[in-house]
Amino acid sequence: MERQSMVLGPLYGVMAEIVLDQAIRDYRIRRLQQEIDAALAEHNRARFMALTEELRALLSMDA
Repeated sequence: MERQSMVLGPLYGVMAEIVLDQAIRDYRIRRLQQEIDAALAEHNRARFMALTEELRALLSMDA
């Protein structure tokens, strides 16, 4: 039983890190989308272009 906890303990840590990383990434995507919408509403082309490029880079990490 002790050996099992020695293996599962680090595994749970890795799993928690993966979940946290995904949650942070999802939040960043949502936030960028909101900022892009705001840039469009403000007719701020430079900000829109910078934000969409950042979003593209973030989404390309999946590919």
